[in-house]
Amino acid sequence: MPRVRTAVEDMPLADRLIGGLAYPLRGGALMACIALGLCHYAMLLPGFVGVIAASIVWLATWRYAIDVMLQTADGFDDAPEVAREDRAGNPNALFLVNVFAILACIAVAFWAPGFLWLTLIVAAILLPAIDMSLAFDGDVSVAMHPATWLSIVKRFGWAYLIPVIANAALAVALGIARASIGQLPHLIGLPAFGFVCTYLIVLDFHWMGVLVWHYRERFGMQPAAPTLVDSMGWDDDQRLLDACWQIAATNPEAAAIELRNRIRDHLAPAPIHRMFRDLLRQLGRHDLLLTHGQTWIAQLCASGDARRALGVVQECRDIEPHFLPDDPANVAMLAENAQRSGMHRLAEHLARGFAQRWPQHEAADRIAALVSDTPRLA
Repeated sequence: MPRVRTAVEDMPLADRLIGGLAYPLRGGALMACIALGLCHYAMLLPGFVGVIAASIVWLATWRYAIDVMLQTADGFDDAPEVAREDRAGNPNALFLVNVFAILACIAVAFWAPGFLWLTLIVAAILLPAIDMSLAFDGDVSVAMHPATWLSIVKRFGWAYLIPVIANAALAVALGIARASIGQLPHLIGLPAFGFVCTYLIVLDFHWMGVLVWHYRERFGMQPAAPTLVDSMGWDDDQRLLDACWQIAATNPEAAAIELRNRIRDHLAPAPIHRMFRDLLRQLGRHDLLLTHGQTWIAQLCASGDARRALGVVQECRDIEPHFLPDDPANVAMLAENAQRSGMHRLAEHLARGFAQRWPQHEAADRIAALVSDTPRLA
């Protein structure tokens, strides 16, 4: 079963929103942006056929946006790759409401331009509440009732300003994109504009889903992701890896600290060590890479995983050419394994290091013999 990433429960809302900027550019969301962007070629079709084709493309975009919001609100970190079978919303109504809002703004801009900003502000304030109601409930009469708007705003509090600002920014960004991309030839401009539109809509609905997830207790929601993780029997280490993967996107040092604490606690599995080392490289902490290398090599030798231990030795030698594990028994065992595996240069390094550091060790003669048996490499 493919790995399922879930949202970090205690991640600050600001970090989750900033990290969301990359959400439409990975996994299923990126594929949707590309596919729906290319589908905008349908608008080149003539007359009524082109209008119908364009409507289908936009409807598909809103359908996917609803899936994104629902999946994010359920606590999943990855975008949906296929349509959700349990979609509870009303994508048709959501599509019509947003089209009506766009047409209303266009009409005001044409007939009463002095009221355009007021119209945009009203649309930006009301649309998030309407969109969320239609996505989660689907009842048009409920979504269009002022009491529903007030209830949603009350539950979010000041955080409701986030989707309001996002909606306003979405409208401005679409206008800028349309003006900029409009200078390109149709064959390039149409899919480019479609990609930008899909990216912004997916981002907007992802952010609304993030808010619902963050304030899920106020809505009395029971997200599906934690239940799924429990049913799959994931252990604490897998959850820690998923959490650190998300934290590392904005704060790799904090993620490294979490993994370091886990490694110090008790024997940790290889994925924990590997991610910890990846983060240390990203942070440029070569000193900690060498220190951790000693710890992990000892653990790998104790478990009989000499092959992986030799790989860690080589990684540490790339940082410090004179690096040597600090346990003579481990050095002897690794030198012999390297010789048998055809890793002659590494075997020679370990054997010579052993002879220099522990010349009185009982295995000194046996390990010294490896140096004379090791083929000389240019």
